[in-house]
Amino acid sequence: MNKRFDAVEWMRKCRAEIDREDEGLSWQEKSRKTLKAIQTDPTWRKLRGRVVHRAGSRSSKVALRNP
Repeated sequence: MNKRFDAVEWMRKCRAEIDREDEGLSWQEKSRKTLKAIQTDPTWRKLRGRVVHRAGSRSSKVALRNP
């Protein structure tokens, strides 16, 4: 059986690329970069504010905390 897509290999490549991009950044700078990326992501924008209903507990609103 031939694998067409190797998720682990893809994830490792993505991590290596992010590590190269973030080299020399402080933790706070990395956090701000991630926050900016999330806030401009169309999928996140669609889900922002959505209420999640959990069985046996209170509902939770999807939110993004500022670092």
